[in-house]
Amino acid sequence: MVRNITKALLVFAVLCSSFGLSAKSYITGGLGLQFDLGSLGDTIATDGLDASGSYATTDSTGTQNGVLPRRAIIPENRLLSLQHTTMGLVSAKTSGAMTGLTVSLGYEQDFGKAFFWRANAHYTRKVMGGDTNAKFLGQSFYDITWDYHALQVPVNVGIKLSVTEDTSFYIGAGVHYFNGGWSLAGNNRLNDVHNAVVNALVAGGQTLAQAQSSTIAGLLADGTDPSANYEKTTFQVSGVAPNWLIGAQSRISDKGHIFMEVETLFSFKYGIGHPRSAGGAQGLAPSVAYPQVLGGNQYRFGYKHEI
Repeated sequence: MVRNITKALLVFAVLCSSFGLSAKSYITGGLGLQFDLGSLGDTIATDGLDASGSYATTDSTGTQNGVLPRRAIIPENRLLSLQHTTMGLVSAKTSGAMTGLTVSLGYEQDFGKAFFWRANAHYTRKVMGGDTNAKFLGQSFYDITWDYHALQVPVNVGIKLSVTEDTSFYIGAGVHYFNGGWSLAGNNRLNDVHNAVVNALVAGGQTLAQAQSSTIAGLLADGTDPSANYEKTTFQVSGVAPNWLIGAQSRISDKGHIFMEVETLFSFKYGIGHPRSAGGAQGLAPSVAYPQVLGGNQYRFGYKHEI
């Protein structure tokens, strides 16, 4: 279905160009921002990611034994809670969801009385967010760096309505090709910290059971086992998906226009990543499937030049 729509839009664009229906043609360039890259903001900030392994625990009364899942990704709010609960023994630096800078180039052509078609290439790269680090007594035990990149090539057809002689609003829809993904790299040594704390409590006179059931040991108990050292997992996908946009442009010179727009791209596909560390491979799987959400809203401004 999407492929048929793509072919129809491309044929339509070529016909418009061939028969000279365009009143105006433009070369366009712009910069923009895309927030919560990969839709990973909740994973980074509040949810984390469970590992396949588990650790032994007891209920609040200390009478019922059970297990809880370990965490391959520790959420930032958990690390901040550890920082304040341990009176600074654990310190954390967080940056939240990833934000990306988008660079855009394209060609646009008007046709008929109020219509246009356009083809663009958008490249997005992470510029902030997605960096998490935690230390125990000054020694780093958890540091994860997320990265993201995406190339999207949309073809849109739409309507452009003039509100004054120099200002127009436009809306369009189409399909786009996408190629990109995200990666994470770093270490999760929380289990090593847990073992060190338990050993220290035992050396201080507590029994092993008392040490393992202590509050601080409980807060540190859910790291991957074995630890994930020098992990780097990369996901890369490509495909075709729909998109739409809305924007406005205004003339600033005889042939120059500035524009502001929002484009929504529905790029999505499952990707396969291969953890490199023993902790990553055992905590998740040797080959991990995870949704790659390259789409989202891109908030863009730029310049159009009539040719």
